[in-house]
Amino acid sequence: MFKHRLKNPLFLFYLLVVYVVAQFSWWLYLIASLYGKIYTDPIILEKKTLMLVGEGSVFVIILFGGVFMIKRAYKKEHDLNQMQESFLLSVSHELKTPIASVKLFLQTLQKRDLDENKKEEIYAQSLSEIQRLESLVSNLLISRSIENKNYFLNKSPLQLDAFIESLIGSLKSSMLKNRKINLSLNPVEMQADKEAMTSILVNLLQNAVKYSPAESEIKINLSKKNEEIILEISDNGIGIEDEKKKYVFNRFYRVENEMTRKSKGTGLGLFIVDYLVEQHNGKIELKDNSPQGLSVILHFRK
Repeated sequence: MFKHRLKNPLFLFYLLVVYVVAQFSWWLYLIASLYGKIYTDPIILEKKTLMLVGEGSVFVIILFGGVFMIKRAYKKEHDLNQMQESFLLSVSHELKTPIASVKLFLQTLQKRDLDENKKEEIYAQSLSEIQRLESLVSNLLISRSIENKNYFLNKSPLQLDAFIESLIGSLKSSMLKNRKINLSLNPVEMQADKEAMTSILVNLLQNAVKYSPAESEIKINLSKKNEEIILEISDNGIGIEDEKKKYVFNRFYRVENEMTRKSKGTGLGLFIVDYLVEQHNGKIELKDNSPQGLSVILHFRK
């Protein structure tokens, strides 16, 4: 147990701090004793003692302030390393699964004589896995560009209601095939980057599908209030606890324990959504859906 602690740099740091405090306290005691022998005048002795106490207090404040800052930096670095390790495990799984699925589908088509209905089913499943893989690669590239601060938008007039309807139609045979989609789209035009808006919607829809049961309903409402464009995506899934809502936009953060593998994901989706919405002069609001689930509300200012 002790040998294990000796390998922990934080434990060794605390040990060093205790040693420094003990030595400093001993030096203060020796200096105070020396002052008592040198200065016989009580007023001078009091001034020297107060000066010693003041200098000692400053040293202790600086020391423990440094300890606090180092501990916080160490914890931040440790948490980041854990999230990155979890992220690498997730990416490995996310890359391997669709590749293995598509390989199996192709082998099935190659080795078996299937009827047209079965072939169409395999084509749809293959397309779904390829879209999932494409989305993952896209998220990785966008995340890297955001981190390097070289992600730039190319905005142009976009008829948002028609864009959403078209995107939903393209996803109905794959990602959204087991979901009921309820669209309520008012005509809205805004300046937007088409690829960025695709990434925003796909990531939000993936989360809605991932955390809600099959055959459940996903509602998408688009409206305009004064000079604000409001896009709301609601599901009937497990939702997010209030205390965790402020963390979900952090890079690599995932709500459940990664080891449980209850759902697929890398923890990049909402981080990317938050950045892209902000680049479109918008903000994100998370609300509990009724009777259960989550509503993600995007507010865009014109």
